[in-house]
Amino acid sequence: MASEWKYYSNGRLSVLAPVSTFVRNSSILFFQDSQGHKIAIKNSIVLYKPIDDICSKKLEKTYPPSFVLLNGDFIYKANNIKDAFRVSRNIYESGCVLFAHPDFILFPKKYSLDPLFPQQWNFYNYGQYSAKSGVDLNIYKAWQYATGKGVKVALLDSGFDLAHPDLKGAFSDQVDLVSHDNNASYDNTYEVHGTACAGLIGARKNGVGIQGVAYNTKLIGVKLIGSYPDGSEKGLLISDIIKAFLYADANGADVINCSWGTYNVADAVRDVIDDLAYHGRGGKGVPIVFATGNDGRGQWYWANDESALPSVIGVGAVDDQGYLAWYTNYGSALDFVAPSGGGRLAIATDDIVGPLGYADGRFGHPNYCYATDMTGFNGTSAAAPQISGVIALMLERNPDLTRDQIYDILARTAKKIGDIPYIDGRNDFFGYGLVDAEAAVKEAIRLRVESIVKGHSYQIAGYFSRIGDGKFDWIYVSGSTVAKLAGMDEDGHLIWDPILYHAFDTIQIKDGFLLFGTATSSDPLALRLSQERLMIEGAFVHYGISIYDWIYVTRSGRSYKLEGLSYDEDFLWAPLQIRGVRKNDAILFE
Repeated sequence: MASEWKYYSNGRLSVLAPVSTFVRNSSILFFQDSQGHKIAIKNSIVLYKPIDDICSKKLEKTYPPSFVLLNGDFIYKANNIKDAFRVSRNIYESGCVLFAHPDFILFPKKYSLDPLFPQQWNFYNYGQYSAKSGVDLNIYKAWQYATGKGVKVALLDSGFDLAHPDLKGAFSDQVDLVSHDNNASYDNTYEVHGTACAGLIGARKNGVGIQGVAYNTKLIGVKLIGSYPDGSEKGLLISDIIKAFLYADANGADVINCSWGTYNVADAVRDVIDDLAYHGRGGKGVPIVFATGNDGRGQWYWANDESALPSVIGVGAVDDQGYLAWYTNYGSALDFVAPSGGGRLAIATDDIVGPLGYADGRFGHPNYCYATDMTGFNGTSAAAPQISGVIALMLERNPDLTRDQIYDILARTAKKIGDIPYIDGRNDFFGYGLVDAEAAVKEAIRLRVESIVKGHSYQIAGYFSRIGDGKFDWIYVSGSTVAKLAGMDEDGHLIWDPILYHAFDTIQIKDGFLLFGTATSSDPLALRLSQERLMIEGAFVHYGISIYDWIYVTRSGRSYKLEGLSYDEDFLWAPLQIRGVRKNDAILFE
């Protein structure tokens, strides 16, 4: 009864709703409070604090404490969990305590997104700041599948603010080819470009600032471009450019980002780029991403730029309305576009700490560029690192992808925006289109799983049937075991409520149906299913050792890789294109 789960909070009676769930420790009871938050109790301890010494002596006789904390809180051991609620109410209602309640298990709230995420319209555009909804990279949904963990992205740029709160711990390797040392920090406040690019790729999800596209990736910082104290740029030695690429490769770069170009690529530079792009990363090739440039000109102007090389992924820019950014270079060598400034908004990212930099302190947030600051970060320099981050997400889920496979996936899954016709999937203004991170990552997952299971047969682990219209109204049957699906916990384990063993005299599988015999248990689920005939909706197979290595196969043979829970706490799937064919008690993927 509800009265059993009442306790006093802030002087008022609060009622908890029990949540029936299967856990390893049956002594734990789970509840939801009135706001739907999870709360639990696993013992019968009560905490209370007497008002004065008279109350202390009075309560010690009726509810003798088993322990007294240093701050004067009493701990009382009740007989059971229900008794803990009852005793806590009695103690509080005595009028002798400041508080009295069970010793609950509380669950820390999770920070889901860093505070400046609404500024990152380029990751998730729902129309904020008058942007056109949907003009984004679909990063928010892609994070349900990958965060860049285990992938290294090299940035060849102008130096980095290694102490920035968003970038602490992000860099695994660094070198300065300007000053020729091992410290890739910026040297003066004109060297701000690298920090902004690094933030777009790898800004940590840490409860402050922004989040990078691949916020769990490791960055390799290569300071290649330097500035004099007056702001003028230093020239680039061809040999230093080559050293930069070789350093990235030697330190295990899976992706290389270059938000720069020379418009005059040297043969020696072309040679090292081609070699890494087609033969690096153990022969799979390193995706090398270049910004196409900000002169607003056609291919004739940038035909000799690094970004125009066939081995390079050249990235242009679109604005917050989905139009081609006025400054972006275009032409036959353009591969993809990503959101950047040029319309009503700029790009939110990290800025060097202090009053100088892109944000320059005038806007009250000197450590960050805001999308709403027109002095913020933009250009194709901002577009390129976003694509490098997307590739990192793809490689987390499928590290065996070749450079050409990555390019092909990006091309096939890109969103076709703009009003210019796409011939054979591309045009000279948007390339293959606006990259779609979620679609690209799901395609990477599909290729990975299919490469493992195609042509192989796996024992059926169990069958599923629907018993209602709710998202978790499913039962799972494996041998003589029947379980009602209740959801999935935060570690990715399915939750079953209840699990019944040998609750029926027979369970048969015949002609695509589950046939339940007479219930031998008084459990409500067993009684509900007694003598029932339910259609088998699908079957699960476990093809690997991970808790997520499950494939669900429908009656028609369609297959789906289980990914966990979505933001809506519904099941998250990655569709496969191979069919699962039932062969007796196994599934053959063909």
